[in-house]
Amino acid sequence: MKQKPYTSFSPDTDFSNIDHIIIGSGISGLTAAIWLAKAGKKIVVLERHYVPGGFTHSFTRKGYQWDVGVHYVGNLGKDDFLIDLFNFLSNKNLEWEPIGDIYDIVKINGKTYEFLAGKENFTKQLKEYFPNDKIAIDKYLNLIERSNKLGGAFFLEKTFKPILSKSIGRFIKKLYAKYYNKTTLEVIKELTNNEELIAVLCGQYGNYGLSPEKSSFATHALVSAHFMEGAYYPKGGAPEICNKSIETLNTFGGKVYVNADVKEIITEKNKVIGLRIGETFIPCKSIISSVGVINTFTKLLSKKDSEKCAYDLKNTKPSIGHLCLYIGLDKSDKELNLPKHNIWIHESNDLDKNLNTADVKNVANKLAYISFPSAKDPLWNNKHPNKSTIQALSLGSYEWFSKFESLPHMKRGEEYEKLKKDFEISMLNKLYDILPQIKGHIVVTEVSTPLSTKHFSNYENGEIYGLEHTPERFSLDFLRSETKIKGLRLAGQDITTVGVAGAMISGMLCATTILKFKTWKLFKNLKKTNEELLKLKQD
Repeated sequence: MKQKPYTSFSPDTDFSNIDHIIIGSGISGLTAAIWLAKAGKKIVVLERHYVPGGFTHSFTRKGYQWDVGVHYVGNLGKDDFLIDLFNFLSNKNLEWEPIGDIYDIVKINGKTYEFLAGKENFTKQLKEYFPNDKIAIDKYLNLIERSNKLGGAFFLEKTFKPILSKSIGRFIKKLYAKYYNKTTLEVIKELTNNEELIAVLCGQYGNYGLSPEKSSFATHALVSAHFMEGAYYPKGGAPEICNKSIETLNTFGGKVYVNADVKEIITEKNKVIGLRIGETFIPCKSIISSVGVINTFTKLLSKKDSEKCAYDLKNTKPSIGHLCLYIGLDKSDKELNLPKHNIWIHESNDLDKNLNTADVKNVANKLAYISFPSAKDPLWNNKHPNKSTIQALSLGSYEWFSKFESLPHMKRGEEYEKLKKDFEISMLNKLYDILPQIKGHIVVTEVSTPLSTKHFSNYENGEIYGLEHTPERFSLDFLRSETKIKGLRLAGQDITTVGVAGAMISGMLCATTILKFKTWKLFKNLKKTNEELLKLKQD
């Protein structure tokens, strides 16, 4: 059996001579770790869960496997920076399968709209659906492009020192505010009053977890453009992202420890001096927290330290949670004619009303997102012949389940199980409407709720997208790579934006604040393999 590239934490583990400790083994933490390790730093990554990877890990039941967070990734064409970054992390050992010419289908009011890969194809198709709105569509796509050009500068500014942030940074924020200070609905309504078109343009809003009436247009622009040239899925499933990254980290001397639940970041005279796992104190001078700003500032730091960092979420809440029905079927995706593309289903054009009137029993009718991981993965049949999987998700409020939060995981009682069953039944009925061929072939089902997310991720409200992507979020000055505590830095989607790409970029930016100008040497060698980099060091 192949040895795991990580090990379980022990109080006897030797942490001497470590340059940087990273809390959290999600993709943002691993990205920061690998950048630093390739620059010659000694790195340790600590993960509270019994497997690493954050939302890139998977789980198995009765011979079936499902991913928990990665359903598709965009911007992975041969000339895209993101593919270079994935190759940098995985030593070019991570392969991607295109989802196809159609990456998403949006269904509203019984009508179907295809999202085609490639901006030209996407635009042409959209104009065929809405021939009277061609000018509005062109203006919309132009706004997305202009917003995203400034978005790159806005996130880079998060690495600036105070003197630059107060000068150049202030100018960048002022320009970008034109896009992030308005909601998605406000911006699009300035272009068209066609409610059907507005609903279609916002049909993927579940990717950032906030309806058009509340979400920042800047976030909508980033996510929409991310997939516009096409979407991809990792061959072998999402765990390959984590596994290949950890192998690279190990190659450069870094280590990942699981079952390492950090309880406290300890400071003295406004400097990091170490952290505590259980009763074990580990001295260190540099920590990167990639476990979310709420966890960092309310659970790991003292109130005094949080106040020192100007942590304030009076006007910004955690994002919404989600419900997911995991399904295992007794025939292959080819036999069942399951598609690669994702399907979004909305009850009506009023996406905000749909969500605002949802409860656990009807939310599957209000909003449903259907993903087909086995169909997307060309390697699935090698390990799981004559089987297939579906994931059917909807957004779900933590408050629906909060009364059960004090009960143990997997033992929350009959009332909780009934709520899960209510969701399962309603979601299955939705699936049977669009995929009647799966009826009679479902052999395994499991439902996760925001409480499940809280149990595994430690997010207080079971959120999957960190802080809500509202206009207010973009004005929070403490959402930066460096904090006001010397030796404490932040990575993760809270610092940049939602999703795998946003989290990776945050890890890279965080490492940049440590390496400074040495970062450019890594950029110069971005396309080199691990072996080539090691040879360069020897030479």
